Amino acid sequence: MPDQAAIVAIILAALVAAVLIQLLRKKKGSNKGVQADMLPMMQATAGELSVVEQCCLQTLQQVAGEEYHIRSKVALCAVATSHKKDSQKLLDFVLFSKESSKAACVIQLQSVTQRDESSAEQALLKAGIRLYRLPRKSSYSISSIRQLLDSYLEKPVATPDEMIATISTKAFRQCKKCKSPMVLKRASAGPHTGMLFWVCAEYPECASVELYTE
Repeated sequence: MPDQAAIVAIILAALVAAVLIQLLRKKKGSNKGVQADMLPMMQATAGELSVVEQCCLQTLQQVAGEEYHIRSKVALCAVATSHKKDSQKLLDFVLFSKESSKAACVIQLQSVTQRDESSAEQALLKAGIRLYRLPRKSSYSISSIRQLLDSYLEKPVATPDEMIATISTKAFRQCKKCKSPMVLKRASAGPHTGMLFWVCAEYPECASVELYTE
């Protein structure tokens, strides 16, 4: 007869194996759930985009720069979370801010089938996301797209020192007293802390100082 201890060991091993199998099944199922949630946010490959869509994407990448992720073929319900009626509705391009991870705006190309998309526009409006409609063309002007989107794309606020460097490269000012070049300086103390002033390059020999104005 088999030893009683051996029988107990076999039963325990079988129970452990059954528990491990159940855990593996649950983990596999949860991974599928995560992948399903991520699908609406996945980037379509170049092969899945038409020639017109690829041209538009390249132009958007030039305009948006490195501060934005551009996702194509994004489900409407992934951006406007309150909109569940049309979960299969896909948005052509969505610009996501890298800093906030929020959708900045949506670019929708003209529908080939002339489908009514007013419900999508209302859903995006409710979510506070601007929708732009563009015609389907073989090429897009970078300058016109930039002009269209610039006011709605969040640009990093320049620091005072960056402002000084930018202004200094674009402006040349002469001292009214000695005709020497003037340098842009930022007050670091006193009642005018943070304000910009033109200061004569010959300071302190020449004490000419002027307030900087736009």
